[in-house]
Amino acid sequence: MKVDKILNYIKDVLENMPTDWLSLTTHRLDIYNEKLAKTQFLDQFENLYNTNNSKSAALYELPTAYDYIRLGHPLSCILEWAIANLNQLQPEQVISFSSQTVPVLAILRTNLLEHKNTQILYTKDLPAFFDADVIKRVYGYNFELKQVKNAEAVSEFNGSTVFISEQNEFSTTDLNPNIDFYINLHAHLGSLLI
Repeated sequence: MKVDKILNYIKDVLENMPTDWLSLTTHRLDIYNEKLAKTQFLDQFENLYNTNNSKSAALYELPTAYDYIRLGHPLSCILEWAIANLNQLQPEQVISFSSQTVPVLAILRTNLLEHKNTQILYTKDLPAFFDADVIKRVYGYNFELKQVKNAEAVSEFNGSTVFISEQNEFSTTDLNPNIDFYINLHAHLGSLLI
C-alpha cells in the first residue's frame, strides 16, 4: 500500500538523515542553484523515494531545500511532500508553519489585496489564539466567522473558504471542493496549510 510505503520511507530517512539537516543554518553553496531552489530538492528526493534509497550519503547529496518562507529546511519540505502524497496533491499545495496564526493571516492579506471575500469556518470552538476582533482592528482584514458541524457540511461561497481544524495526528484529509484552504492545527507543532 502506498501509505505504508511513504511512511516507512520517511521513517528510514529520519533515521539516516545527515546531521546538517538539523544544524546547518545557511545554504550549502556547493550544491545551491537559486534558479532551481524551489523544485530541485523535491525532484531529487522523489527519485530517491522511487528507488527506495534512504542512505545517508544519498540524502547528503540532495540540493539545498529552500523556499520563500524558510532559509532552508529539508525536514519541512519532506513533511510537505509526504502530506501532499498522502492526499494526492502536489507538494506545492502544502505548506507547513511553526505558527498557527501565520497561514490565516497570509490568506487574509492576499484576499484583502485582491478584494476577495473570506469566510473562516471551524468546528467546536474557535482556536484560542484566534482573536477575530484584534485581527480586524489591527490589520483591517474583513472576513466572516462561522461554526460548522464538519467539513462535509460546507457549501459553496463567493470568495475563499478557510476551514480550521485541530488535529491530534498527521493524516489524510477528505477534501471538499467547497473549501479552498484547510488549516490543520497541531498543538505545539504548528500548522499545515493545504
